Amino acid sequence: MNLRASDWLKNFGPAWIVMIADVDVASIITGLQSGASWGYRMIFVLLILIFPLFIVQDAAGRLGIASGGGLGEQIRKNFGKQAAITAAIPMGLADFLEYVAQYAGIAIGLSLIGFPVILGLIIVFIIHTLIVVGRQYRQAEKVLIPVSFLLMIAIFSSILVFHIDLKSFVFTGLSPLQPYASPSFDYLLAASVGAVIMPWMLYFHSGADSRRKKQVKDLKNERLETLIGAVVSEVLMVILVIVGLNVFGGNSLINVGDLPRVLPVFGHYAVPIMGMGFLFAGFLALVVVSLGSAWGVLEATGRAAGPTSRVSFLTIYAFESLPALLVVTVVAGYIQLMLNMMFIFPIVLLPSLYFLGKLVTSHDVMNGYHYKKYEKVAFWVAALVIVAGGTLGLTSLL
Repeated sequence: MNLRASDWLKNFGPAWIVMIADVDVASIITGLQSGASWGYRMIFVLLILIFPLFIVQDAAGRLGIASGGGLGEQIRKNFGKQAAITAAIPMGLADFLEYVAQYAGIAIGLSLIGFPVILGLIIVFIIHTLIVVGRQYRQAEKVLIPVSFLLMIAIFSSILVFHIDLKSFVFTGLSPLQPYASPSFDYLLAASVGAVIMPWMLYFHSGADSRRKKQVKDLKNERLETLIGAVVSEVLMVILVIVGLNVFGGNSLINVGDLPRVLPVFGHYAVPIMGMGFLFAGFLALVVVSLGSAWGVLEATGRAAGPTSRVSFLTIYAFESLPALLVVTVVAGYIQLMLNMMFIFPIVLLPSLYFLGKLVTSHDVMNGYHYKKYEKVAFWVAALVIVAGGTLGLTSLL
């Protein structure tokens, strides 16, 4: 298969967007807090997460391309409407929590640039609603993809000015022996897993590929895009851990007002850059989450097409987004709020992961492009790692 740049760029988008939208404000906060609380110790976990992140997102992309349908649609077609709804309900709950996390991140961005938070949140909600009503997702992508590169550049620049203790990085950060028995470590471990892999990612990736009508000849390009996105997103998380250690080391909880200190190379411009970066990162995630969530639920109920699809789409969006907006306007402590959201995601992923694994290993569903035996083993190991991470965090609260 030819990997020409023109072929790749033509279909570039879904895998990259889902990975970079994953490095959202909540993920940034999780990485910084992990470094602040535990130094290099979370780095081993983050690097290991490249494997399950790539595996499950590759499965979602392959399902969308080979089967010609999104995850929700294929669950309904092959396991029945009840099973599809069973998988969609926890996804819908997770997406509500994701909306809360994104609005909280946007609120932080607004506070950093000195804009009235509640007014700013209302404006963001209106703009986002207009995109949803007009279904202008492709137009939004054209703006948001370049912005995603700018955010990465800003994060990468931070590592240039901070000290890295190579000995500690290697012997502590890369060691598999970490304080897994510590409740506070396990809590951040679960948050780190949740920051990496969320339910909406599976529905968005599979749905976007099927709607773009990608063909099996695009599978290799798609896998490359997914792999690059997985590596880049986790390298960014590692950088955030290092920056968090240098800037906030020893802090039990990061202070919002201190966040611009992670961008020292920008001097006085660090505050507006951080604020605008949080705004755009949060908005990118809002756009992608709303699309993935609506696709998943509509596909599960069989309402993804037809005259009532727009009304159903808007109903789902309003049901999840508006209450989340209200929560953020009345709840203080945005950083703790976001960490709590990340913590829950690995648990609610379980039904979607189960059905995704069953689908990508089916010869009939995948039209002959199903997972081979070694790929099947890799997928279930990846799923086990994800769920185990969430379970470990859950036990930390008991």
